[in-house]
Amino acid sequence: RVPVVLDWLPEGCVSLSMTRCKDVDVGAVLGSHLKFLRLDNCNISDDGLARLLSRCPKLASLQLPNNGALRVPVVQSMMPQLRSLDILCEDSSAPQDVGAIVAAFPRLEELALHLGGDCSALSRLQKSLRRLCVRLSDESTAEELATRVLPRLLSLQRLDVIVPRERDVAVAEHRFRGLAPSVVVRCCGDVQATASK
Repeated sequence: RVPVVLDWLPEGCVSLSMTRCKDVDVGAVLGSHLKFLRLDNCNISDDGLARLLSRCPKLASLQLPNNGALRVPVVQSMMPQLRSLDILCEDSSAPQDVGAIVAAFPRLEELALHLGGDCSALSRLQKSLRRLCVRLSDESTAEELATRVLPRLLSLQRLDVIVPRERDVAVAEHRFRGLAPSVVVRCCGDVQATASK
């Protein structure tokens, strides 16, 4: 890993993707035109995420996989155009605060995150959310998602569920069958193996 400092992007640059960079500093000018940003496994901090969000008001897609359990700053007007957010982490990081994410980005169409505890706030995305990828941390969250949340997500077209163990796959497939037109269930080990290739 190499420390990376971004303080300049070519005029009109709308997309940036970086993988396994250490201590990414978004710099003062990053983001004036960016619409698509992917920082995979870049050790981004909560403060770094807040700075990034404040400097990239036109982002439509923000992909931050494998950066730990990031806490999303709750500033609703910060990124009104954001439609896709991925903050899913391969390792066993703590679940993200769904309420804060939904409050900050109320028009999400695609969301990938580690889900645990109360997930009822996802229901507020009932008209916009088309794709949801969740890593489930416990049985009660899975039950709430299946019985109270997913039936309200009227626009949902695809559901990806990541369960802790291989033996949980069949149970999850049965539980989530029919709750979205397309449902894919995998275990964490399969996801990690695919990501390392």
